[in-house]
Amino acid sequence: MRYIDLLESGVIDGAPSTGQHFTISFDGAFRSRARRLLDAAMVHENCGRPRELVPFQFFALTYLTALAHRPLHITEIYSTYCGLVPYQRQQLDLTHLKYTQLTHFLSRVATLVDKGRLDIVELMNGIFDAHLPHASTFSLAVDSTDYETWARIRSFWSGGADPAPSTHDEDEASPATTRPTHRTWPILREDARLQRTKDNDARDGHRSARNNRPSGPFVGYDLTLAVNIRHFDSAETETVPNHIVGANLTPAGTHHARAALKIVDTVRSAGHVIADIVADRAYNLAKPQFWTLALREYGIEPVFDLTKNQRRPKPGYKAGTILIDGTLFTQALPKSFRDLRAHNRDMSRADHAELAQRYDERYLRYGYKPMTTGREVRFRGPVRADRAKSPIRCPNTPFSMRGPMDLPTTNCTDSCSCRGTCTIPDTYEPNVRQRHPYGTTAWLSDYYHRNAVETANSQLRNAQPLERGYTRVFGRIKTAFLLGFTIFAHNQSCIVNHFHKTGHDVPQAYAITHRPLDRPREAPRKAGRAEPPSG
Repeated sequence: MRYIDLLESGVIDGAPSTGQHFTISFDGAFRSRARRLLDAAMVHENCGRPRELVPFQFFALTYLTALAHRPLHITEIYSTYCGLVPYQRQQLDLTHLKYTQLTHFLSRVATLVDKGRLDIVELMNGIFDAHLPHASTFSLAVDSTDYETWARIRSFWSGGADPAPSTHDEDEASPATTRPTHRTWPILREDARLQRTKDNDARDGHRSARNNRPSGPFVGYDLTLAVNIRHFDSAETETVPNHIVGANLTPAGTHHARAALKIVDTVRSAGHVIADIVADRAYNLAKPQFWTLALREYGIEPVFDLTKNQRRPKPGYKAGTILIDGTLFTQALPKSFRDLRAHNRDMSRADHAELAQRYDERYLRYGYKPMTTGREVRFRGPVRADRAKSPIRCPNTPFSMRGPMDLPTTNCTDSCSCRGTCTIPDTYEPNVRQRHPYGTTAWLSDYYHRNAVETANSQLRNAQPLERGYTRVFGRIKTAFLLGFTIFAHNQSCIVNHFHKTGHDVPQAYAITHRPLDRPREAPRKAGRAEPPSG
């Protein structure tokens, strides 16, 4: 007999659920925004007979399965139901359930999204965003990871071919062109990309090396995550739980920046404020309207790394200035400061700090400093024409020559750009200009909080584990819907562990995770045994 037949006949028992997990799942299903959206579409607007399996019950069972770190197969969710004790079934008002009801529920969700009645990104994020404090201000780190489809690959790649598109900056994809072929696979789809499996939404992508697995092509999806990090203007000693704030599942090879912008829209529509977003080079290499300018229109500061080409010097916005690493400098900048080496992950902490001091000195002495904030920022040169206290001495500015003799003296002749102001709009070199000058101590503190999203990727894979076969469904909608429950389980453990490891209770702002800390009780002393003498 099949495993599912053994469960339905009661020959074998289902997976048991602890009382704590049941309480968390019940509370999570009650507070879930996605559950309310499905209630409106499936229950309140339903014109047929009443549903035997309502969204609240499906959510509770799937939450229980994810919290137990079991794969999110329909059989595992049904096993969770079979393992419920009588009082748990009574709490859920679920006395009889068939395996086919679970599969039909998932298919109904996909149908509602396909018809445009629900948005899959809103639905996916609504599964786990009840963990977030209401109306919060976030600083986020964004990155994507690969998730391989369960479907078998039926046509492999030709040698030397790049499976993932190198650019997606066009507004619309070029129309697909058909060509005669004697093979069934691969199929050329409407998005001008090849389908190699029976999963209609899975596409070719490229993934990095991980866990002794070499880098190379794969077929599946890109899971883009936005993780909470410490706010940029908070104290260095302050820490925050690095829970996942938003997520988006897209076919592999999809434009990373556009996928992340969809998360930004979802988080902002929920009433939250995003102060800044840290991302790697894959994002600021996109066209400005798809990332850096789009974020600045929302009032969000982008923080990013620079490629070798982006770090090349170029003429500045004002005559007599030079733009290096996205920062405006006077032409009096010495050659020794024009080609500083880049930060890289192979450097030690001491090497990072030493190099950052060189960037700090360069910016302090020769960089243009912002005087205002907003869409157009007014900058002032390093030399003040009306006071002697300047970081450098310029012969064209007599006041600056009154400074200490140990200050650097420029070689300016008739005219220079060491003094004066200029107003620079957001549209000027948006992909290299950012809040803190590249390489400085302030930028280093900002950018290297991006490790939080790498940690979240690793934790998802190790705890669940999030690998091929974790969800055995086809299609982006069903896969994204189930992965929302996985992120719920990750956030639950992330928030609780963050506060409990320091001996603190979870604050009341975290409604689902707010539970007293289980402190160990002191062992009772045995009667008749005296205390050992001190010393």
